[in-house]
Amino acid sequence: MAPQPAAALPQDVLAEVLRRLAPLVLAASRRVCRAWRDTVDARLRRHLLSRSVHGIFINFTGHDFSEFFSRPSTGPAICGGLDFLPSKGVKVTDHCNGLLLCGDLERDYVVNPATRRWARLPPRPLPHMPGFSQSAYLAFDPAVSPHYEVFLIPRLPGSDKSDDKALLESEWPPALYVLHVFSSTADQWGEKTFLREGEAAGIVGDMDFDPWYDRYHAVYWRSTLYIHCQHGYLTRMSLSDHTYKVIELPAADELRGYAYHLGRSLRGVYCAKHIYSNRLQLWHLDESHDQTEWVFNYDIDLSTLARRFHNYRKRFGVDPTQQIGKPWILQDVNNRKIMEEYHNGRYRPPVEEKYDWNSDEDNFLYIEDVEGGYYRRSSHFLGFHPYKEIVYFELHRGRGVAYDWNSSKFQDLGCSEPTDNHYFEEGTTVSFPYTPCWMAEFPGNEFESLLEDEEIARKKSELEAQLEDHSNFSCSDEYELRKFSGSAKRVKDCVTKLRRRRRITAR
Repeated sequence: MAPQPAAALPQDVLAEVLRRLAPLVLAASRRVCRAWRDTVDARLRRHLLSRSVHGIFINFTGHDFSEFFSRPSTGPAICGGLDFLPSKGVKVTDHCNGLLLCGDLERDYVVNPATRRWARLPPRPLPHMPGFSQSAYLAFDPAVSPHYEVFLIPRLPGSDKSDDKALLESEWPPALYVLHVFSSTADQWGEKTFLREGEAAGIVGDMDFDPWYDRYHAVYWRSTLYIHCQHGYLTRMSLSDHTYKVIELPAADELRGYAYHLGRSLRGVYCAKHIYSNRLQLWHLDESHDQTEWVFNYDIDLSTLARRFHNYRKRFGVDPTQQIGKPWILQDVNNRKIMEEYHNGRYRPPVEEKYDWNSDEDNFLYIEDVEGGYYRRSSHFLGFHPYKEIVYFELHRGRGVAYDWNSSKFQDLGCSEPTDNHYFEEGTTVSFPYTPCWMAEFPGNEFESLLEDEEIARKKSELEAQLEDHSNFSCSDEYELRKFSGSAKRVKDCVTKLRRRRRITAR
């Protein structure tokens, strides 16, 4: 039998041909034959991760779900509502190379929105020290492995909430840092110990409670996890040799009135210093020499940009919800979920204009074109582009904006404010620029989780049957019924959707 053409090609030639495919097409070609799959896994796995931002997941005060501010694209639309999850209120808490870490009131999920694969994590282990809480961060690199890890980082309770003198006088972080870590390879929580290199950040008693800790990010870069910690420092955790060190944030001695945002961009780890909501300073972390240092990049006057949009709308009478140029689309997830639940509607992503955005378009606005005058309004930092030196932020009244600091160009992305958000004063709390990963291989447990939910639904039905017979219904039965009712309500639709999707894939 003559060899198949794909198998007959030299691996170098085959890899060069496949390298030219878009990430989504490359993911599909991986399933053509064994030779293509082996070539992609060995040489092209990193190409399955898109290098373009397809949108920004944004958490708003008073909303149950994260919103998705999506970029127009010629490719498949990303469903920002994550409606394939068996949860009635889930928010994104971290993003790493195409995977999302999400949480509801009960459990954590790791989700790939591009392929709609997901895994529900086991309940979190308790902190090692009483009174401490924990924040979860994701570590995933599709160029290395389809597996991921989730790290639980201890959060200090505040010196006024502990009477333990020995604890208050101990250094933090400790010399031996023991962390709870979930591994998708083992499918369970375990522990890893990291040895500190260098000095600690201080002692526990000198570290006040930080109310903004839920808004801090982490960056996974070259097998190293950089975690923004409270009190003006980050921890650089090497996953290869299990060591870590404390790195002070730039100008961290002047924290009052400032907000720091950690992110990944062209040269690795970046830090944005948001000064009184109207000025933005950008830094990147230089580790090319023996001494680690922050390198200053740019200083942006956000009030100048706000003046530009204010004057444009004032001169031409443009409605503030309209855009200057081609818009991104806010999927308005929370409003759609409410319509689905109370008005018997079905959730559908909005129809997006098929359009690929790039930073060379002529609908950009130059900062030099801005008129003079005083204009002061608040703004929110939304994140860094992971592969270009571009930042995203939201101006007053929900104007999404992209800024390329090398060319000093701005672009209006459209209205990023959800329906009825004006009822909540704080607005945006945390956000995550999203780059999809089209790798079909994913250590998910959708079926196992839904079978567990089906068992919960079965027990609920049994308890409801007992409820009809008051003589056999106890107080403990009533407690179990109420506990199961929240989970069982959404099981049937999720199981049906997943099984239908699996049948279509099998064809």
